[in-house]
Amino acid sequence: MKDSAHQRCFAFLRCAVFVGALCVLTGCGQPKADLFDPQAVRPAEAPAVYDDRPWADVLRTCVRDGLVDYETLKRDPSKLDAYLDEVAFVGPVTTPSFFGDPSARLAYWINCYNACVLKAVLAADIPSTMHDVAMRDLEYDYRFRIDGKIVNLTDIREQAAEESKGNARFNFALCSAAKGSPALSDQPYRSSGLNERLGELAMRSIDDPQMVVVDHERQQLLVSLDIWTNREAFYSLFRNETRNTTATMLNCLMHLAGPQRRQFLARASGYRVTLLPFDRSLNAWSPRSGG
Repeated sequence: MKDSAHQRCFAFLRCAVFVGALCVLTGCGQPKADLFDPQAVRPAEAPAVYDDRPWADVLRTCVRDGLVDYETLKRDPSKLDAYLDEVAFVGPVTTPSFFGDPSARLAYWINCYNACVLKAVLAADIPSTMHDVAMRDLEYDYRFRIDGKIVNLTDIREQAAEESKGNARFNFALCSAAKGSPALSDQPYRSSGLNERLGELAMRSIDDPQMVVVDHERQQLLVSLDIWTNREAFYSLFRNETRNTTATMLNCLMHLAGPQRRQFLARASGYRVTLLPFDRSLNAWSPRSGG
């Protein structure tokens, strides 16, 4: 990546550090938000099976083209709450018999991440913009009970990374509620066919102008913040799957892309890698307005 992109990254980090320090000095920091029932206890009898049907109902009812009908979800969050109540005490640690292979565990953590994000959006009263310095930090400041432990979204993401066994494609399945983040699927992730589904998801993501753009006029290869933040995982994936010791952003993207997109990306050889502007607006739609 060229110096100008590095300079923007460093400027962003300096700004974030300054804002954080200012909040500490002025007392404007947001308290942690505990989105779980502190009185809840693990059921005396283990459930007969892990059941993601309430989560499937949420996705089928409220998700369209990667966007979420938060107003409908707010009026009736019962299915979302039922799923989160279940995974509070059902998971790879508390009920390992339901999650005997890495694909089942990875699907579990992806679903938990996305469900917890929706819960956080409702708790924040459906803001119009995500990842704002005036708001709680989505990844760190919302806490949930998942698999018997109190965790935040970063903890869940790290669990997913561990269970992925180096398949960084799972990052395209995690939606953090901003339009600039990966789109939310309208179906839960399940162990059966998970690797194939993640492969298809990666190909669609590389086609998505919110994720990757080639600017031939300026000779720039623009990538989303999610891709850039997780670049080391994608580099490692490329090296492991191709046995090529040299990993660049372009050849990683070409490796993840479908054949037609791969040919298009090849024309960006030698282009400067730059960050796409991050669209922080909420990934919301309304049946009344159609979008």
